[in-house]
Amino acid sequence: MRRWEELRPELDAFGIELVAISTDTPEKIRAGRDKHGARAILLADPDLEITDRYNLRNPFNIHPGGIGGLPIPTTFLVDAKGIVRWVDQTDDYMLRSSPERVRAAIREGLGT
Repeated sequence: MRRWEELRPELDAFGIELVAISTDTPEKIRAGRDKHGARAILLADPDLEITDRYNLRNPFNIHPGGIGGLPIPTTFLVDAKGIVRWVDQTDDYMLRSSPERVRAAIREGLGT
């Protein structure tokens, strides 16, 4: 979440709302939000119901630390009409979209 909060000025300038889905419980999310000062909307998906609904469960069936599976790290840029303008995914659960890639996607996807 720290990387996303680094983008906060640009996200705010474009009126972009950040929503993140985590396999953590609501309690862990609250603790992390307080610790890191995240302003994003953070949703809990510990049973991977949302992940499975959108077919985003990691196909490698990774279970670090006894977790019941992990989602594919995915970033979506969705416009105000609900149209997906950009998707970034990786099979490596340790990798996330870089701020530079997200900035470029915002500029391209929003026509700025």
